[in-house]
Amino acid sequence: MQINFRRVGTVIFASIVGLVLLSFCPPAEGQSKDHPSKPTVVLSKLVPPAYPFVARQARVFGEVHLRVSVHSDGSINSVIPIDGPPLLVRAALDSARQSQFECEDCAVSDVTRSFTYSFQFPPEGEKSPDPCCCSHKPRSSDCKPPSTHVSQSDDRITVTAPIGCMCDATSAGGTS
Repeated sequence: MQINFRRVGTVIFASIVGLVLLSFCPPAEGQSKDHPSKPTVVLSKLVPPAYPFVARQARVFGEVHLRVSVHSDGSINSVIPIDGPPLLVRAALDSARQSQFECEDCAVSDVTRSFTYSFQFPPEGEKSPDPCCCSHKPRSSDCKPPSTHVSQSDDRITVTAPIGCMCDATSAGGTS
């Protein structure tokens, strides 16, 4: 068996160069005290938004994007709407202004992050009609409207509510 010293030398040289380069590469972000983590705004306690009844009646759904600016102590500096259906913006703003935030790794005064509030209706097959919508019965324990479901995943808040019902005057207990 013959050994090709030229190939062995090339492999050894390449290995040495690779090790030297690795020793000069800075560690990945967050792995060293010399390279602090990037400041991040975290939603720590969500105050659930109310899906406005008028928006549900009008079957308005969609996403509201907000820009939340938080001080290093977690207190809110500002909440600014970026875009979204006008009938839903106020509900998202109210929720964000009442919610609690944390500012992780914040050495600067204010850190900003965008949040999305997604207002939607249940899929067609999962509709839960309000059994008391156009009823003459007053609301009681046997006559409760379907509930709104709110979930949060990182910077996305999803609000799922039944479509608001509309009754004409005769079915809602009015006179004919």
